[in-house]
Amino acid sequence: MTPRQRRRMELLLERFVEAMTAWAFSKRTIPSYAQHVAVFLDWLEKETDVGDLGEVTPEILSSYQTALLGMERKRPGKRKTTETPAAVGGRLSTSTQHARLSALKSFFGFLAREGKLLVDPAASLVLPKKRRSLPRSLLTPKEALKLVESIETKTPMGHRDRAVVEVLYATGIRNAELRGLTLADFDAEAGTLFVRAGKGGKDRVLPLGPVVTAIVSDYVQLARPKLAKRPGVTSLFVSNHGWPLWPASVVRIVDLAARRAGIQKAVRPHRLRHACATHMLQGGADVRHIQRLLGHSSLSTTEVYTRVEIGDLKAVHKRFHPRERGRL
Repeated sequence: MTPRQRRRMELLLERFVEAMTAWAFSKRTIPSYAQHVAVFLDWLEKETDVGDLGEVTPEILSSYQTALLGMERKRPGKRKTTETPAAVGGRLSTSTQHARLSALKSFFGFLAREGKLLVDPAASLVLPKKRRSLPRSLLTPKEALKLVESIETKTPMGHRDRAVVEVLYATGIRNAELRGLTLADFDAEAGTLFVRAGKGGKDRVLPLGPVVTAIVSDYVQLARPKLAKRPGVTSLFVSNHGWPLWPASVVRIVDLAARRAGIQKAVRPHRLRHACATHMLQGGADVRHIQRLLGHSSLSTTEVYTRVEIGDLKAVHKRFHPRERGRL
């Protein structure tokens, strides 16, 4: 592949990025897809004699899919885009392989629709099935209660931290979604939060329950006015300087609460999301209701929590079933 040929491919990638921007793809998806396609172009240049994207065939893409099995994760501190097999970095996860190939399907589909290619070589590409799993050390209901109750509300910051952790556990809301909440999104009378443009750009309304509604109301009335030192900042949760919270700030709030509660497990905001869904399912909630609560577009994403239930059922079955206890 000559430098001119490589540049032509990169120009098509730039067109693809422009199109994704026009299609309102998320700010995370656009650079992610661009990087995945760039990795493929590097592989194409190194491993094949292809000089034009029109020469890419389903067989070449199949070879690339096989090559992904031997590629390693990008090592910290390295800026190379081409990954090579090595034991140090660890192999690419199934999810990463899925993302790489999904980006290519979108890229080649775009080129075919734009008339840059006569046929779409990625049309028949079969993506590997992503293996969704939950953390092994999920919080128990007792640990979750201990976590939220470990936060004292004697100061404005304490009020805020208690409200943040309570909302995370009560609703399963994501870190970014929580930080995006405004004062107008909290309805104390209805006991709800309105999440605007969550993941996938979808809105949803989340119930808080009387206990958490009261805690958030106390924060809004008693603590937030003392923290909100910046005019024009409408965020529901603000820092001690009055600015909207940073992602790391929410992580730190949860981490400190876990330490105060004496919980040895690593606890992050997303762990509280998992705990919310799992504990509701264990309490008898329907998986479709949990899907709406978490804002999952597909039920298959939510069904990962049912595997936790099966694990509990297996443990009980082994302990109590006469056949398992050697009675039969």
